[in-house]
Amino acid sequence: MYRDEPLDDEQELRDLLGDDQVDQVVDDVTALETALDVLRLLQGWVDDGRAARWLTTSARRLDGQTPIEALAAGDTDDVVDACRGYIAAQG
Repeated sequence: MYRDEPLDDEQELRDLLGDDQVDQVVDDVTALETALDVLRLLQGWVDDGRAARWLTTSARRLDGQTPIEALAAGDTDDVVDACRGYIAAQG
């Protein structure tokens, strides 16, 4: 089934990151769901701006990829682990 409008959670991700970033993961349900899970984890520790920057900034833990790029490549576990490491450093 084709849908014209993004779901509410996807729209929130688009509002924070922009369409180009979300378009990288929207066709992979697992990657999109992981991106949303990671966003929720981050929102428990940092403001939306910092969460968006983390998702779109290259990371050494992800071999220089951004978390969104790593999700698009299927590296969901690595992104979740990197997120947990980032959150641990915040406390």
